This record gives sequence, structure tokens and C-alpha cells, in this order.
Amino acid sequence: MIRRPEIIIVTGLSGAGRSTAIKSIEDFGGFCVDNMPAALIEKFIGLLKGSDFSKSLVALGVDVRSRGFMEGIPGVFSAVENMGYESNIIFLESSDSAIIRRYSESRHRHPLSCEEETLPETIKSEREQLAPLRERARHIIDTTALTPHELKKKLRDILFEGESDFIHINIIAFGFKYGIPEEADMIIDTRFLPNPHYDTRFSFKTGKDRQVRDFIMKEELSMEFVQKYRDLLDFLLPNYVKEGKSYLNIGVGCTGGRHRSVTIASIISKHIEEKGHRPHVTNRDIDRK
Repeated sequence: MIRRPEIIIVTGLSGAGRSTAIKSIEDFGGFCVDNMPAALIEKFIGLLKGSDFSKSLVALGVDVRSRGFMEGIPGVFSAVENMGYESNIIFLESSDSAIIRRYSESRHRHPLSCEEETLPETIKSEREQLAPLRERARHIIDTTALTPHELKKKLRDILFEGESDFIHINIIAFGFKYGIPEEADMIIDTRFLPNPHYDTRFSFKTGKDRQVRDFIMKEELSMEFVQKYRDLLDFLLPNYVKEGKSYLNIGVGCTGGRHRSVTIASIISKHIEEKGHRPHVTNRDIDRK
């Protein structure tokens, strides 16, 4: 998903959007742990190396609340590098007025607040404590004027550097007689295409069979339909990406889910792959009799 093994460390001022950033990275398919104590990061990475997540997009949310955070963090970075990973620090900050407004609107308590300090004084103190970490950050994002959607877009640009792979596309071939997939964002109805079910040569085959596919696609109607849907996807996908959509589930249905839907799902999947995405195809009802 990313070009080299990295541990994304999301940190910064309290109230600047760390939780929102972590949720955004989860939407990108990342494995995220928030409020990770600095002392546990090295142990966590050791466990990570031997797991299925060793090559996944991994993000840790850390902040100054952890005891001994600033004293221990330099050693953590050295350990991360010694274990074969690179630390990619994303530091979130915001203006004092924006942070004060956010805490006022949410009615949450600043995690470092105490009776001896006002909120502006607490924010100032936190800035000073985090200054060394800010200097080490590869990316600094000022969220003062950003909406959650705009923050998500910035993170997407940072983590994927213009790649389109962060949108997860699932294509589900199904039979209408067994119900529409509840997770589908859009449905393609292929029941108007030539039906191999009524030809005894194909009734026991599926849309994975070359002969079945040729039977369906020999009609000009089928070719025209596929081209029109390719054009629609070419229009939709970049706009979904621009909007920040992380998942797209496309349902492709025919009557029984064994012939036409399987064929069209395969053709659409190949086209989407040619556009730089990595769709996953599920033939939900292909084994039903």
C-alpha cells in the first residue's frame, strides 16, 4: 500500500485533530492504535513484525499525556529504525483560538488542564513540550481552517502521493432471486442480456467459462452496455476519489448469479484494474444450484 515499510506516528497538539486523522487512516485500510504510550511502541513493533500486519499501513496516535513521553521518544525512533522500519511523523497543530473554540464546542476537558492554569496557558505549555517533536516531523498540518474532509484529503495525499489504490473497490456478482447485497453502493442489473441458462450447452457452466462469456458478449447490445458502463466508471471513480470516498461496493446482478453477473463483473474488474485500482471480486451465488 505504501512504497516502504513505515510506522506512521500521528501526534501534535491536543484538539488539533489527531483522533480524526487516525479515523481517516483507518478508512484508508490502515491498522491504527490511538493513545499508544511511547514505552510500548518498541514492543508493539516487535509483535507487528511477526504478524499479518507486518507490511500493512500502520499508524500510531501518540501525545504528550504519556508519562516520560518526550524523554523516551528519541530512543523509540532509534529502535524503530533498527527493526527495519522508518518513522513518518505527522504533526498536527492549530491556532490557540481554534483549539479553544473546539474545546468549548465539544465541552471536553483539555487532557493537560489543571486548576493552576488557564486553557491558553495549557496550550502554550503543550506547544513548548512538543517543539522538539515538531522539528522531527516530516509533515506538519495546520488544521485551523480545515474541515475533517479536508484533513482526510491532505492525509491521503501525504500517504499515497497521488496513488489511487487507497479506494477499496469490491465487486459482488449476485442473483436477484437471492436478494440484493446490503452493502452495495450501486447496482448493475444485467437481466436484459442474453441468458445462457436456457441453452443446454451452458446451463451447468458459469460465467467463468470462456464459452459462456462468448455467448453473452457476442451480442452488440452486450458490447454497447459494457462500453457505456466503462464510461460511467471512468467518470465516477475520479470524482469518488476527489470526494474522499474510501470504499465502493458495486453489485452486479442477474437472475441466478451464475452466468451474466459473473461475466460482467469480471469484465468490469479488468477495466478498473487498467485504471490503476485493485478491485476485489466476489461471486456470491455462483455455487447455488
